[in-house]
Amino acid sequence: MTIAHPEAFWLLLVLIPVMLIQWREYVQGRRDLAQLTGYWREQDVLSLYLVKWFFSSLFFNAALFLAVFALAGFSWGQQTLEQDRRGLDIAIAADISRSMWAEDVAPSRLERSKDVMRALLQEFPESRFSVTVFKGSALTAVPLTQDLHAVDQFIDAMDPNMYSSAGTNVEAGIRAARQSFATATNRNRVIVLFSDGESLDGAPLRAAREAASAGVPVFSVAAGSASGAPIPLPQGGQVIDERGRIVVSRVDLESLAAIAEVSGAAMVRLQDADAFGRLVREIRRYETTMTSDGFRLVAVERYRLFLIPALLLFVCYSAIRIIRWKGLF
Repeated sequence: MTIAHPEAFWLLLVLIPVMLIQWREYVQGRRDLAQLTGYWREQDVLSLYLVKWFFSSLFFNAALFLAVFALAGFSWGQQTLEQDRRGLDIAIAADISRSMWAEDVAPSRLERSKDVMRALLQEFPESRFSVTVFKGSALTAVPLTQDLHAVDQFIDAMDPNMYSSAGTNVEAGIRAARQSFATATNRNRVIVLFSDGESLDGAPLRAAREAASAGVPVFSVAAGSASGAPIPLPQGGQVIDERGRIVVSRVDLESLAAIAEVSGAAMVRLQDADAFGRLVREIRRYETTMTSDGFRLVAVERYRLFLIPALLLFVCYSAIRIIRWKGLF
């Protein structure tokens, strides 16, 4: 059993002032009746008034009590629900660390990656896209949208200097990209990760497994070569380490392949001639697989078990207050 909104139980405190008001109404009503009725009828009228007051208060308080339980959102048991997945949401997770400046993939890893991102916009014009950039931390710069022109403009402007964060954390990129999806949706969802795989922080496989458990595959686009290349700097020169040696950045194919594998997706190498075509085919294949997956188990909401009796009790309360009881006692 689960309770969606346990904070709703605080509303039960409203019963305290309600019952105090009801008691004050009863005392005041007895006093007024004693003044209006004669001695011989006083006891009969007060008995009738007590019965009406008791049952109307009881029904009103019980209705309020059950209404709060309905608002709390009780669920228990499971039912099979047919999935009706329509449309595709694509979250782009782009590594913009300085190693993406390396030119072992011409003109650079980042520029070639941006070409593929733009091509994805053209290949999936009916899809919604989000763009997450990451280095040592991640930021979803473009929330999920179908405004492909805005997405394209941001891709053009993407650069390592746009985001001041040291290091590279692929896990943060995957997590932020997954969080960019709408929480309640029946659309298919995929993440396309563009990176050289050199993750200095985090645990990318953990994030990929969590994405897989949520039904979100992570397609890896490996940017770079095994032989690697130096990392050029915009002002000239190359990145050097603390000993003054030129840093050579190499793609981590093993890590990127593992990310794709544990999430049920595929990896493509950016420099391969058929990289984009294969990526599109793999995304479409997975989209078809998810759409035909037909059914899922969901918790059964039980609010009606509380709401319907609450409405019936409120009707009874209203009837007691409205209907004249003259002659019944």
